[in-house]
Formats: sequence, C-alpha cells, structure tokens
Amino acid sequence: MARPRSITCAVRKAISATLTGGLVAMFSTAVFATEKAPRSTESQSPFTCHTLSVGGANGWEPISYIREDGQHTGLGIDILQDYAKHHNIRLKRHLDIPWTRTLQMLRKGELDVLTGAYFTNERDQSYFYSAPFANDDIMVFQHRERGFAVNDLTDLIGHRGARPQGGSYGEYIDQFAEQRLDMIFSPTGDRIFDVLLSGRVDYVMLGRFDGMTNLHRDKVVDQIKMIEPPIDRNEVYFLFSRQSPCMRHVKNINLHIEKLAEDGTLAKWTENHLIDLSSDSGS
Repeated sequence: MARPRSITCAVRKAISATLTGGLVAMFSTAVFATEKAPRSTESQSPFTCHTLSVGGANGWEPISYIREDGQHTGLGIDILQDYAKHHNIRLKRHLDIPWTRTLQMLRKGELDVLTGAYFTNERDQSYFYSAPFANDDIMVFQHRERGFAVNDLTDLIGHRGARPQGGSYGEYIDQFAEQRLDMIFSPTGDRIFDVLLSGRVDYVMLGRFDGMTNLHRDKVVDQIKMIEPPIDRNEVYFLFSRQSPCMRHVKNINLHIEKLAEDGTLAKWTENHLIDLSSDSGS
C-alpha cells in the first residue's frame, strides 16, 4: 500500500517556520550568557575535543529521533554534525540511551552534549547551555469524544493528564504541574497516546512536533486532536557537560547556529526531517 503523505508541503513549511522562527532576530538583539563559556577544569586547548559524544531524546521529532532504519538523526544532530565536520571532530551518536540515564552520563562527562533540552534553573546549575536553535510549542492533546476547553494551564486543573517520563517542559510548566495538576508520567513516550485512548487520562501534554508526529505515525488523527493555542513556547538548546573538553566549543557553536539561522539552513533541514517523517509514517 502506498504510504500516505501525512504532512502536506504547506504544513511542513508552516511547521518549519514555527520551529525556527524568530531565531535570526533573537541573535541580532540578544547577548547570550553562553558567549563566555567557563574554562574547563583541565588546561587544554579547544582542539583536544577530538570526539563529540552526543546523547538525546529518541522520539523528539524533528529535534532528535531514530529512524526506522536505525539511523540516529534530527535537527540537533544536523547542527552538531555540520560543526564537527568543519572542525575535524568525530560525532558519536547515542540516542538509544534512556533520558534519565542520559542526563546522569552527561553530568559525569560520559557524554559531551545533548541534542536538545529546554531551559530550567536546576539544569543550568549542573550543565552548560548553548544558544537556542529552535522553538517548540507545548500543546494539549485530547480525545475527540472527550474534549474540554483549554486556553491556559489553569483549564487543566481537575483533569488528569499524562506527559513523558523524565522530561521537562520548562520552569513555568514544571512548577505549575507539580503544585496544581494531576499528571502521570508515561515511560513509553512513543506510545503515550495509548493512555488517552484507553481513558486513563483526559489529556496528553507534548511538544507540537513530537505530538503531531505521534498522531500520524500511530494513525490516530481521527481519534485524537491537538488543541490550540499552545500553553507555552520553549526555546530548544544544546546541553553540554561541564566535565567535557568540548564545552570550549560552545561559543563557536553559537556562532554556527546564528549563521545557519540567518541563511535559512535551519528551516531547510527542519523541513527535510518533516518530509522524512512523513514518508516513514505508514505503510
């Protein structure tokens, strides 16, 4: 059977523009704290970073994910690979490691960088952030037969929800959810809609692109809908280990991100991943 084109060209372009939109203006007006990367505890030059060990969240399309053929890919991988190619650095990809374990390895310096993360003050104390390279809307997904109005987080009070195990949706959502929402954490992020279909929860909270990909891949578009507007928008950053000699490259990686945003490469790569996901989402 021919594979359905689950994400049309126009939709792909709109998603790509949303994901990378505003980055050029942001680079031209903001001064990033990451421009002054702290020195490594070791007395090394930046060029001692011969290998960049990369972890990340599998299934966070199009930021980081593993294709059906086993390839570890995503927008975050593209940026790091392009930078590594120009600096004679070898990239090792480890998207198959569970998220909680990945953060532990990053803290110890067993991984050098994560392909994408939202900002939290707690993480900022333990790791080191790059400049942002994408935006991600945080969305609510509901069963079409059990919907309720949602305009902001307060509308979720009194309803039970689900979100992926171990992840953060930024300081604002994390604190509000902990204090006022009834939520369960799903250990199976790529099948998280199962708990919504079964009636165990009233809604699922996911990033826009992650959720849309799951909808089409799981073929549940007729049963589950995404609710507009977003409840929040988070910037997506690389997250570096403070134990890694590669952290000295953060300033140059920030400049590389700026260049890729300005010349349209980030938007192009994002659209390419959405085309890739569209072709993989069915048979």
